[in-house]
Amino acid sequence: MIEETAFVVAVEDEQILCQTQRRSACHSCSVKQGCGTSVLAKVVGQRSSQITLPKTQNVTDVKVGDEVVLGIEENALVQGSLLVYTLPLIMMIAAALLAQLWAESQGIVSELPQILSALGGFSISLLLVRYWLNKSALKQHIQPHILRIKHTSTGARDTILAP
Repeated sequence: MIEETAFVVAVEDEQILCQTQRRSACHSCSVKQGCGTSVLAKVVGQRSSQITLPKTQNVTDVKVGDEVVLGIEENALVQGSLLVYTLPLIMMIAAALLAQLWAESQGIVSELPQILSALGGFSISLLLVRYWLNKSALKQHIQPHILRIKHTSTGARDTILAP
């Protein structure tokens, strides 16, 4: 389980809005003075991400200002990453190769058919990924969920929630 700490920003009837702080691993690295990533992290600075989570039965007592621990399963993250990154790349390359074979058979010397086909294959694959994620059970698995309340706005600590 991959865990990340977040703060509850808003609680609505059916949704919880959480905000996470992006961190760099540069603080624990011994080479931080000579590394380009450390310099880039200083220039970009601390950024935050907001995540909207569905309110479930086990998360009823979360309030604005609470510090919560979000979790996502490693297997679901790997599957989602493979789908989102690999399928568009494969379809883009396959579409370009098919366009190249077609252009050679037609005697076309221009690279324009390959470029347009690569863009088309990439675009179609993004639509397929979106459709597949909306229709499959993977969407539920890659959705982070609140594992426990770390600190509440009232001062209580570590309330563990059942999944």
